[in-house]
Amino acid sequence: MSIWHNRWTCPGWVFCPRKPHPFGNEYHSAYCGITGIMFVIELVEGKDRPRELGVPGYEREYGKTGALLLRMLKSYFATGRYIVLDSGFCVLKAILALRDRGLFAGALIKKRRYWPTLVPGDKMEEHFASKKVGEIDAIQGEKDRVKYTLWGMKEPDYVMRIMATGGALISDETCKTAYRGLGDDRVEFQYTRPYDWHFRYRHAVDDHNNLRHSIPSLEDTWVTQRWPIRVFTFLLAITEVNVYLTLKWFVFIGDLTALLPEYVGFRRKLAWQFIDNQWLPKDDIVDCSIITLPGVPHGIASAPEHASEYRNRRWVCEAKQRYQQHT
Repeated sequence: MSIWHNRWTCPGWVFCPRKPHPFGNEYHSAYCGITGIMFVIELVEGKDRPRELGVPGYEREYGKTGALLLRMLKSYFATGRYIVLDSGFCVLKAILALRDRGLFAGALIKKRRYWPTLVPGDKMEEHFASKKVGEIDAIQGEKDRVKYTLWGMKEPDYVMRIMATGGALISDETCKTAYRGLGDDRVEFQYTRPYDWHFRYRHAVDDHNNLRHSIPSLEDTWVTQRWPIRVFTFLLAITEVNVYLTLKWFVFIGDLTALLPEYVGFRRKLAWQFIDNQWLPKDDIVDCSIITLPGVPHGIASAPEHASEYRNRRWVCEAKQRYQQHT
């Protein structure tokens, strides 16, 4: 979310109660699960989208969810990457569209009012009723000559389901060990790859946002009343986090890992570089010590008794109280 409180001066303004900053512009975003770098965002335009732009790309053929995924991940087509999606993108048509374009994906399955299309959620619940915690199973389907898989893993209180077009229900040395229950009922098992990928990379969005919102946040400290400037600070804050993560994963590696500064120290150094920008031409650098701004002298005067307002250069003394307690 890009923070903005006045809906009348903000195109695409939304109120999203579940967000830490619920007022402002909402953006769809995609991240690299390994490095945490944000590589694409898209503004939620809603009804404020100009009609002249027409229908967004891919929407006529794949619907809103499928079109959003295809637009966001277009730069990754034909790379064979695995995309971890939350339950909001659990649309079979969209996942199959990504598969046609060379991307594998896995989306968490959740029941809202109904189960997603072609997901036998209740039958899967019955199938896992007699299984132990940590046990897994899968069913495979095919649509438009593209195969997909529905995975299930028994949890203490429910069955965790994932719809995917790639991956295998096997564990290796990279998969995490999970624990459920307490005391004598404690159960230990190892995640299979799809579930390990889900639990390992689902926090990429939150981790990026936590860095961006950490104090002193660039968005909070840059005070402005202009919406375009607020969007600029939002993009600048994203770039700041991406640069830090780039240094972490591609520069300060190996023996240089110990030299990586803390994020606060990096932010301080970056702020000073903004102020003392060596890339600016000397003609563009302004010496603030020699600037004199024209000023108008002001005198502070006390309001007379029973004054209610100052109108037309005269005090209106119609208040019942002798002195007013508000401004």
